[in-house]
Amino acid sequence: MSATWGRFVFAILCAGILAPDSSGAEAKPIHKVLLIGIDGCRPDAIEAAHTPHLDRLIKQGLYCENTDILASRETKGDTVSGPGWSNLLTGVWPDKHGVVDNSFKGSNYQEYPHFFARVKEARPESKTASFSSWPPIAEKILSHSDETINAKAQHAQDYLVADDELSTAAAKCIRAGKSEVVVCYFGQVDETGHGNGFHPTVKKYVESIERVDGYIGRLLEAIDERQKTSPETWLILVCTDHGGLGTNHGGGREKPEIRQVFIIASGAEVKAGKTSEPTYQVDIVATALDYLGIVPQANWKLEGQSVLDLKRSE
Repeated sequence: MSATWGRFVFAILCAGILAPDSSGAEAKPIHKVLLIGIDGCRPDAIEAAHTPHLDRLIKQGLYCENTDILASRETKGDTVSGPGWSNLLTGVWPDKHGVVDNSFKGSNYQEYPHFFARVKEARPESKTASFSSWPPIAEKILSHSDETINAKAQHAQDYLVADDELSTAAAKCIRAGKSEVVVCYFGQVDETGHGNGFHPTVKKYVESIERVDGYIGRLLEAIDERQKTSPETWLILVCTDHGGLGTNHGGGREKPEIRQVFIIASGAEVKAGKTSEPTYQVDIVATALDYLGIVPQANWKLEGQSVLDLKRSE
């Protein structure tokens, strides 16, 4: 080493730019969570679609193929979006959060709020972000969000535009690096199912899943960039509120095409595999909190279990 180069390195070390951790240990990774919601998405339609980004998440993560949108105990609640997204985002069933249909009458979000509230209660400094195109998510369920985009889509074409814009905004949020928990909801798959049919043989329905897969690719690209340039490690969760049969999904308590869905949990710290063990919508919040290292308090009365602890088959 030349004298000039030695003085240069010494100056940088003194400035602290290359200084090692004083403990001698590597810095612990910062755990972050991206929750992707695809409204009305049948798992068999994903199999029929060309979805390289969802395929990547399934291959690199845990695929739960036996997820129920209803509780193992008897509770009220139609197989529609109001109860479904309330289950997924609060971590409790309708007999607690109070939502049994899309009217949201009787909701009890004060006692059982959106899981952002639990993150904030455990870590007040944490930042959260929500991007959605179905208005009730932002207007009824959401709370404690630091960044919110509510696209307020109403018609099928609105969802096409909104989902595209939401994915761009959410990717920008991820790249900014401020939020520990990001939720991004896509609504066009459900709208397409209502208009054309919920089935893997329905071309337009499958194409809507393929478009959403493209939007998911934008989110994954942003995460890949963050993980290359910062000490972050992300858990990506993918879920849906219900499947569908014909052009509807209401009244589907006895219909597996509506009731049986999926959970994908993917990330560098997730052991890859597939499980057919019973999982439930309320497991989403439990899994997110588990990855973030947040232990639920007893007074939260949360339900569900983290899927990260499930047995897997390769």
